[in-house]
Amino acid sequence: MISGHFLERFMRTFFLSFLVLGLGSLLAACGSHSQWGVTTSPASLEELQAVAPKGQLAGNAQPQLYRVALDLDPREQRFSGKVSIEIKLETAATGIWMHGDDLNVTKVTVTSGGESQPATWNEVLSTGVVRVGFPRRLKPGYLTMDIEYDAAFDANLAGLFRVDEKGEAYALAKSESIQARRFLPSFDEPGFKAPFDMQFTVPAGMVAIANTPEVSRENVGAGKELITFARTRPLSTYLLSVAVGNFDKVDAGMLPPNSVRAKAIPLTGYARKGKGAELDYILKMTPDLVQTFEESLQQPYPYEKLDIVAAPQWPSGATELAAAITYRESRILANENSGPAFLRSLKSIHAHETAHMWFGDLVTPPWWNGLWLKEGFATWGEAMALSQMEPDEGHEVQAVADAIGAMRLDSLASVRAIQEPILRNEDIRNAYDSITYNKSLGVINMADSYFLPDVFRPALGEYIARFADGVADSDDFFRVIGKDVGSPDLTEAFDSFVLQQGVPVVSADLQCTSQDAKVALSQTRYRPLGSSIEPGTRWTIPVCIAWQDGDEHGRTCTMLKTREKTLALSMPEGACPDVVHPNAGGVGYYRFTLGADEWDALRGSFAAMPETEVLSALDSAIAAFEAGNLEAARLLDILDAGAEQSGNQAANLALDYYGDLLERVKGTPAEAAARARAQAVVAKIRSVLDAEGGDAEMSARLDRFAAIKLNDEEVRARLTASVETYLDTQTGLSSDEYFPALAVALADGGPDMLDRVLVAKDEIDDPVFAQAVVNALGTVKSPEESARVLDLIESAELGPRETYTLAIMQMANAETQDATWAWVQENMPAFLDSIPTQWRRRAPRLGQNFCDMARTGELIDLFAEYGDLAEGYERALAETEESITLCAALNEATQSDLEAAFEASGN
Repeated sequence: MISGHFLERFMRTFFLSFLVLGLGSLLAACGSHSQWGVTTSPASLEELQAVAPKGQLAGNAQPQLYRVALDLDPREQRFSGKVSIEIKLETAATGIWMHGDDLNVTKVTVTSGGESQPATWNEVLSTGVVRVGFPRRLKPGYLTMDIEYDAAFDANLAGLFRVDEKGEAYALAKSESIQARRFLPSFDEPGFKAPFDMQFTVPAGMVAIANTPEVSRENVGAGKELITFARTRPLSTYLLSVAVGNFDKVDAGMLPPNSVRAKAIPLTGYARKGKGAELDYILKMTPDLVQTFEESLQQPYPYEKLDIVAAPQWPSGATELAAAITYRESRILANENSGPAFLRSLKSIHAHETAHMWFGDLVTPPWWNGLWLKEGFATWGEAMALSQMEPDEGHEVQAVADAIGAMRLDSLASVRAIQEPILRNEDIRNAYDSITYNKSLGVINMADSYFLPDVFRPALGEYIARFADGVADSDDFFRVIGKDVGSPDLTEAFDSFVLQQGVPVVSADLQCTSQDAKVALSQTRYRPLGSSIEPGTRWTIPVCIAWQDGDEHGRTCTMLKTREKTLALSMPEGACPDVVHPNAGGVGYYRFTLGADEWDALRGSFAAMPETEVLSALDSAIAAFEAGNLEAARLLDILDAGAEQSGNQAANLALDYYGDLLERVKGTPAEAAARARAQAVVAKIRSVLDAEGGDAEMSARLDRFAAIKLNDEEVRARLTASVETYLDTQTGLSSDEYFPALAVALADGGPDMLDRVLVAKDEIDDPVFAQAVVNALGTVKSPEESARVLDLIESAELGPRETYTLAIMQMANAETQDATWAWVQENMPAFLDSIPTQWRRRAPRLGQNFCDMARTGELIDLFAEYGDLAEGYERALAETEESITLCAALNEATQSDLEAAFEASGN
């Protein structure tokens, strides 16, 4: 017989067992739907380093939304943050790769399917590649990652940095290209676009700037305020704006609605305390500039506001942070001393950054090998917009000059193509060169001209509309633009220029008969003396030939796809032109060669040509000389004619090359004759300017050349006196004259001038003047002053950018090169540590003015020892090595011819 006590205990045990078994079954059933799988074992750092992506991430994890909270006080040395990232996981994973650089991460939690797990954070590579490890395998789907961290404000203008200026502290974020990871755990690649919810906790009363308008500001105690901003459109991390400080805030009203955009957009300027009034010029031009882009593309400005931010310090000239364009203040603050060249530069950089709101911000390349799709089109957009706003100001001439400027770098065998693979994060910044910016400009300008703006530009607008808020690579661009233009030749031409290195050179041989006039065309890759370039490259080139026959003139175009082609000119039967120009309008991205008689005829017609054609002819003549295909005497005649008979840009190009030639004959019997010939050219240009009523911009350029290259005593005395006046009264000099006047005054103004100029730099609150002081200090030549400049380089007291500028300018002086190079070799680690982080890869260019092959070995040895401190230096080193080789070869092959040509001109 069973007792009641035993039965009660049995029933209780049975019930509890049943409950446990049932609960276990229930949990097991639920577990089958959990996102979390089996437990994983953490990998070692060495194992992670072996498999870490060194470049582009695989894309297994896609950010969908960021919620970012930053606690920022620019008066402190550190900041803290929290970020919550909603992520789509494409395949099952035990962790994900993302980015964070030198962050003190204190907590990482991953939530999926309602279940949260702690995760590990490992900064695996020095480029900020991070592995977030999961404790259990996670199935595909959506997850939320919450990260808490803190970090130091950067001291070298990278990531989120702080600066002190005139007693005020400011914090600003330089996110491009891969620097957002320095202040934000993120997927720091352009292809990962997502909306951002941003909150900043800042000292009460401080201004805060993000990519969207403030929606609330709440007092949270302890002298702080919590600022919440509106959610952004999808953005890449490199476009994030973070700025905090006692900025002047300038309300510039609204960008009014127009035929393309239905709503008004608030326009606001920000500058450091006391400088807001100097934003007036840039703010006033902005409404017309934005409208010009909108109407040209037929696409509205895409963001809720437009801020123009003048940063007290900034590592580059400007950055297209979405809706909060940020500039180095010396590029855009304008006052009563701002000269015409400065204002032209201001307009160009503002047009460039405004173009980015569509090209780069709204439509973004998925990886940095497509950088040209944003930088090339933004550079092209400068003249495209400004020439519509100011049709008589020569902006289209500047565009041609800029494209020609890229051809010198593009003449190297070691040069990169506009687009080529970027396999390592260390190489990303190497894509930011004149090939990406100005060669792309030249190629786009060529396409715009050949296929005509009323066809090409609407097609660009369709491309923008098609990929708005998303990403597009070159294939996407070619496909859309080719379809809308309706010509496969467009895609072929773009493809051949974008994917291939080098400059085409087109040979044009005029052939006339009693029936017609033809030009025999052939193409090859340009190859300067001493180059290792192999022939064989072929392009699809839109070639247009301009011809002149008495009072008649015209142009004939063709698509040169083959090595050779004969083009019949569209002229009356039996006519033969007096002059042919193989690059009509000067907009083709190619050089040309002619026979001696054709060169002479072309030179004689410069006065009747558009300045863009003169520019193209000058560059082609210089290139022919440097390839051994044009004698020095004929080159000098062409330079003289270009400088004397055309506009400012042609004169600038001719004078710049004259300056190079004067350096080559310094100390030779030809020096006096060379100097006299250059002086005659300057005098002729001045007489033309006087007859036309003067030109302040060109007059300042001539003063600079006469004072620095020709040592003109009258000009030097006048500039030195102007500096004396300026130091006392801040009048008497325009900003265009700051640099040449200061450079001359430092050389001629007495032993105390250097100290006076340094004092004035601090006391005169003018960032343009301050930059000119640094540039002028870089030109000093006496041993005593050069030693002072080396002290400034060593102390880095003038700032990171300024330290690099002083070093590279002292390396350009023959008188100071040896001492500066010796210092650099002895102090390389400290020097690299003192310059902007993103500039360290450029350090091999310190040797760009060497012309002695013996120096090449020293340069190679230096970076063999310290290259790990300048990640990505390899391309700059290769290009600098080659430049030294070409310089030596040019001198050896042409020096006697050059000296003889100058001496003959003096007889």
